[in-house]
Amino acid sequence: MNSMPIGFEIDYIHVGNGESCGDAIALRYGNLTGERSEQTVIVIDGGTQESGEDLVKHILQFYKTDKVDYVISTHQDSDHASGLKVVLQKLSVDYLLMHIPWEHEAEINALFEKEFTDKELEKKLQKSIDNIRDLEEIAIEKDIAIVEPFTGA
Repeated sequence: MNSMPIGFEIDYIHVGNGESCGDAIALRYGNLTGERSEQTVIVIDGGTQESGEDLVKHILQFYKTDKVDYVISTHQDSDHASGLKVVLQKLSVDYLLMHIPWEHEAEINALFEKEFTDKELEKKLQKSIDNIRDLEEIAIEKDIAIVEPFTGA
């Protein structure tokens, strides 16, 4: 019986300093010495646009691939999401995991004291969360599947 060596690698890409630092994480697991098809590559947050460029270079150089299986956006802050735009634009990505709050305006609207129509709230959410709106637009343009990571999904 042949057993495939299983390994994992987690790389943290430097993003800023002090309060302006963010997150950009690349990881892969599977047979790290085997074919790309024996590995899963994941990106969690992308930091700033500059660190997104570094993340792409890192994956190309050290993972020897231009394909990412999963990109995960934990939240919309620019020091986490801006670099993901670069990853989506420059690499081949199968799935983008992110929340799309403007698609849930009816449920969210009840949380606001001021009355909004669902359409007004949708527009406000889209405008205030430009970073993830941009991610959604790139994913749609490149035919990347978007999955909202809710419990049970």
